[in-house]
Amino acid sequence: MLKQISILVLIFIFNLCAFAQTEKYNAPIKWERYKVGDKDVSVLFPKLPILIQSSNVCIEQETNKYAAYAEDVVYGLNIIYKSKKDVPNYCQDKRKFDKDSFEGGIKEIKSFLKTEKETKFSLNNLEIVKVKGESFTYWLINDFKNKRWFELWVTTEDEENQTVKSFVESVKLEKNTSGIEIGGGSDRTLGDAPSIPDEEKSVIKSDKNEIIPMRIILKPPASYTDAARQAQVQGTVRVKIVFVANGAIGTIIVVNSFPYGLTEQAVAAAKKIVFIPPKRNKINYSVVKIVDYSFSLY
Repeated sequence: MLKQISILVLIFIFNLCAFAQTEKYNAPIKWERYKVGDKDVSVLFPKLPILIQSSNVCIEQETNKYAAYAEDVVYGLNIIYKSKKDVPNYCQDKRKFDKDSFEGGIKEIKSFLKTEKETKFSLNNLEIVKVKGESFTYWLINDFKNKRWFELWVTTEDEENQTVKSFVESVKLEKNTSGIEIGGGSDRTLGDAPSIPDEEKSVIKSDKNEIIPMRIILKPPASYTDAARQAQVQGTVRVKIVFVANGAIGTIIVVNSFPYGLTEQAVAAAKKIVFIPPKRNKINYSVVKIVDYSFSLY
């Protein structure tokens, strides 16, 4: 009898831990105003977004990408601004960050979306350039007087959806704007709550009968650490990721590790992958995928 009670207690503890583990991957959809205070911009997001930062010093450009998942749609805000770093001598393609940079940004988006269509209109006293593709729509705001521009984007064909319209119309550019400070953002992509009952039981490890495949929207690169560079360590960190049906990045298992902080950088990057879950018969399901992060000195 005592043995049976012990087993039941262990099962209860295991299920409680599994539930708690899944819970930290999720957040309720609660549209609130979030801001990037030092860039004087705020917008509605369904939950705390992740932040991906990148830099191209050769063209004097820095980029902050914010993104949050909710109900099979990813909502994003990109802030592109002039870098304060000096342009290195090794740059072969050197370009100034000037008024032509914004037009260059529009061309890049058109190339990405494979379209030449654009429309212009005014919103909240802002001049907007809209570029629509098959599954992405971008709204660009030029603020060159402050050496920057903004891009709102969504991953849906229905940009007339009321939620999407509210997201776009919520953007504000003003000093001391109100809202929840995003800061460094969420440390992982958060799925919708309530979550599926059991993350592992819902995992489909086969692609058979898949109707709509998973779409990777953002895959941030892993940072190469100074310690690894000094030790001249090169290689590939391999991780196994549970892409949860509710849009969350779930359990991450390291398959192949590397020292000098490279494994930790790979895991941190994997946590911020943004995706649209696969569907079978119009129902989202979880999948397990192997993802590689390669580190090279050159």
